[in-house]
Amino acid sequence: MSLIAGTIIFTRDDQSYFLVTDELPKPKFYTVKMHKHDGDTALGSIVNGMRDELGIDFGNLRFGELAAWHLQESESSEDLVSLYTFEAIDSKLLNLERLNLLGLQFINARDIGRLLKNVDMAGVIQLD
Repeated sequence: MSLIAGTIIFTRDDQSYFLVTDELPKPKFYTVKMHKHDGDTALGSIVNGMRDELGIDFGNLRFGELAAWHLQESESSEDLVSLYTFEAIDSKLLNLERLNLLGLQFINARDIGRLLKNVDMAGVIQLD
């Protein structure tokens, strides 16, 4: 079983916003578990989780990038988690109330600099 992370990004007034947990003091990206023994894929797991658990309409999203995220804020490859990013086509269609009830919110990139520093664009991991 592997942990998979995902976020949704949108830009408004030249500011980028990322979907993260509302955990304080350190928000995190939304995560799901991938069950390889059930034939799950990483992308399928995050899409299913966002669609089924969060109620995200994937008709309003575009696949962005695949990166890796240092879950434990280390520089070791042992804590790398695949991170899928999706871009909202129309941010007004996102159900912010539902996301808030589920413990998620959109935060301005400037306010989560520490989290974003743990994203490793060169460290994309391969899942067995």
